[in-house]
Amino acid sequence: MICLTTSVGTRHVGSRMKCLTAAWTKKNQPLLCRSTSSTNHCNLKHSERLCHISLIGELRNCLCPPNNNNSTTFIRSYSTSTQQPTYSSKCLLGERDRFNAVMVDLTHEGNQQFIADNGYFGNILADSTSKWQKDGTIAIWIRVPIAHSRLIPVAASHGFSLHHTEGNHIYLSRWLLDCPSRLPAYANHQIGVSGFVLNEEKEEVLMIQDKHRIVRWKFPGGLSNFGEDIPDTVVREVWEETGIKTDFQSVLCFRQQHNMPWAFGISDIYVVCRLRPLNFDLNICKDELVDAKWTKVNELLKDPNHTHLTVRVARLIQHGLKYGFDSVDISMEELPSVYKNTTYKLFHKPLPPSL
Repeated sequence: MICLTTSVGTRHVGSRMKCLTAAWTKKNQPLLCRSTSSTNHCNLKHSERLCHISLIGELRNCLCPPNNNNSTTFIRSYSTSTQQPTYSSKCLLGERDRFNAVMVDLTHEGNQQFIADNGYFGNILADSTSKWQKDGTIAIWIRVPIAHSRLIPVAASHGFSLHHTEGNHIYLSRWLLDCPSRLPAYANHQIGVSGFVLNEEKEEVLMIQDKHRIVRWKFPGGLSNFGEDIPDTVVREVWEETGIKTDFQSVLCFRQQHNMPWAFGISDIYVVCRLRPLNFDLNICKDELVDAKWTKVNELLKDPNHTHLTVRVARLIQHGLKYGFDSVDISMEELPSVYKNTTYKLFHKPLPPSL
């Protein structure tokens, strides 16, 4: 094997051509191509990144033209980027993550040539797995579009297992190390919310009677949509079910319950929020509710048909009405994340003004 070392940047055209010449004269030998730029690849100028990508592409084309049947030639690009493409003339195209696992997306145009025939895909998958395993890759993920679900049994025969589905795609995984798998399980909780819509002047709360659970009155609410913040979910659900517009005030409490019925055995986190009503005339969704009404908070403590959760939240509200809601509220603040250009919501008890 020969190792060609390239410098990234538009200033190194000469060394670039020297690398290409050496690659061409030695093309029957396996080649390792490295970038030795001391600059983080993520911080390179756009033109420099394009130069680097172009160089790797030209090396690949010189050594591995489309009609070349030499299956021993294998090219990989190395850089300091946390996500880098993996190239080979006879290898699936994948993207390496920061954990040293490879994600193969079968919808990628570079992988289309491998998926038309089940047998050919199986051979390419076996070769790719063997090469990545020798490179020290810890795991392989495959994203399979539902239109090509026929490839799932092929992958399963090569040691892959189902991990999860997302829309019209199925994700498969295979752990490559000789130890128990450390791949994370798919999400095992769902998030539900409800709103304690409080009319402080009358000390009344909005209660609903669910069409599918008529025996009890409860707080309006429902499940969070994908990527939806808890405050947005609870405001939306209350509006859809009762026609009451609200302002989010705080989180009062949350419940965790495992083996949730009718939720495919996953666990459930149920968040109860305090809301301030902006209108009071009810307009219920008849597809979901039988009835809705404003109820005195203290009546929730007297009715034995209410759940323990309903009674406990009513007691929290009574305490807040008497001593101030700072004593019971869990506040929310949006803070910048360690991940670039993203934020997150942090929930905690309010800090004293001095802090």
